[in-house]
Amino acid sequence: MSDSDFDAIVIGAGHNGLTAANYLAMGSLKVCVLERRHIVGGAAITEEFHPGYRNSVASYVVSLLRPEVIEELELEKYGYYPIRLKNSFYPDLKGDYILLTDDEEHNKREYEKFSSTDYKSQQNYHDIIDKLGEILSKQWLKEPPKLYGGGLVDLMTAAKSAMDIYKLDDDTRYRMVQFFVGAPDSIIERWFESDKVKAMIASHCIPANYISLHNPGASLSMLHHAVGQVDGHKGAWGIVKGGMGSITQAMAKSAQAKGVVIKTNASVEKILMENGAVSGVQLEGGEQIFAKTIAANTEPKGTFLKMLGTEHLSDIFAKDIGAFRQESASLRMNLALSGLPEFACLPGEDISDHHRSSISFIEGKDHIERAYRSARAGIPADPPIMESIIPSTSDETLTDEPGTHVMSLLCKYMPYELAGDKNWDDEKDGVVKNILSHLTKYIPNLPDILVAHQCFTPLDLERTFGLPRGDICHGKLEPDQLYSVRPHPDAAQYSTPVNGLYLCGSGAHPGGGVTGAPGRNAAKRILKDI
Repeated sequence: MSDSDFDAIVIGAGHNGLTAANYLAMGSLKVCVLERRHIVGGAAITEEFHPGYRNSVASYVVSLLRPEVIEELELEKYGYYPIRLKNSFYPDLKGDYILLTDDEEHNKREYEKFSSTDYKSQQNYHDIIDKLGEILSKQWLKEPPKLYGGGLVDLMTAAKSAMDIYKLDDDTRYRMVQFFVGAPDSIIERWFESDKVKAMIASHCIPANYISLHNPGASLSMLHHAVGQVDGHKGAWGIVKGGMGSITQAMAKSAQAKGVVIKTNASVEKILMENGAVSGVQLEGGEQIFAKTIAANTEPKGTFLKMLGTEHLSDIFAKDIGAFRQESASLRMNLALSGLPEFACLPGEDISDHHRSSISFIEGKDHIERAYRSARAGIPADPPIMESIIPSTSDETLTDEPGTHVMSLLCKYMPYELAGDKNWDDEKDGVVKNILSHLTKYIPNLPDILVAHQCFTPLDLERTFGLPRGDICHGKLEPDQLYSVRPHPDAAQYSTPVNGLYLCGSGAHPGGGVTGAPGRNAAKRILKDI
């Protein structure tokens, strides 16, 4: 192949890679996307994991996908159809629960089962969250200002952000500082009275993170998830008809309509260099494809230290990238069910509001702390922290037979490295057994309706989806790994110290989740540079 094959190569056909490819093609570039797996989508895919049962097997909820990306890529035209989860359900083993819906009078009664003050407190709390989320949202589709070697543009960007902050009222600015540098436990204790409500709020801290509630700066994750919306509803979560793969299939169709070439089963082994700049890539098997611009949707360590190689990097940059912290202590399960789960605290044979909910299985703040400490010792949390949805109660396309269902589970805290030289391939079955046993305490009919299950341990998430150490965000969402330092001050504006190499994945600003923001921002940077 000649060096004129493509203007740009995108490594990785996850949602950010496909987003970047779309915008690059909109800028009149000839683009090739290379995906090592047989299917596009990265972690945002839909697959049949048991005959007659399909699910979003890895990433499973939508909220953070930027409305600008949806509109500009015309995703609805290509099959994107979100379904908002209107309810949130927090059962416990005592038989108590909180079920939140669109009905505020109902919600007030739910809070008052546990506290006379927490309903009003949560209104004030969420008002603060919404204001801060609005501030963060403005930054998601902007290039962070440079920490190293910045100029007037960077100064103006920082000044505009500062002005947004100073437009807030005094109390909100005070609360913002708490969220930026404070520990979740202190914030939760400051705002809420009931242990049940405290556990509910604490659950918002942990899905993408591997943290203790006592860690300073860990509260930022609560704001990260406040940026989202579904169909215009701020802070809402949802599913996508046909599963999360419908998002990336829509992105792929949109890209192909613009002339983008997408190659699957095309694993990039090496980024090629010539005269101090990228010149293309070499695939496993030896095939070379050439382009003067490469956008890597792969995680930063693998991109720089493996595909590129340290010989093309300064010693200090290579060392810093090597120290980029990755791990989310997450395990994903998908359940195939012959019938509807019946919850001990809310029995019933018909689909109800609590089935069409985001569901959190957390017994209290102390449960989170015990689970965290267990994981830090290399022992999978038992009982685990679990987040769940039953998407088939809102999307009948996911199963073949009426009355059958699929259930998604995100289980925390499950460490990548196990104590005592144990390995996940040997321990997987025992951990799954413990998870299902614990879930049965909430759903007594689970053994009767469970047809099959699929499990991705942290090691499986790494091997299957390229998520380093099982990190669903490509790097921990902590203050010193965000904004102008994600993943490094010399690579935080999507361009890198290597001429022609850009980052467009979750390891870049603003981080993880199905957002499309890193892909869009990186493409804008590339088009500005060329």
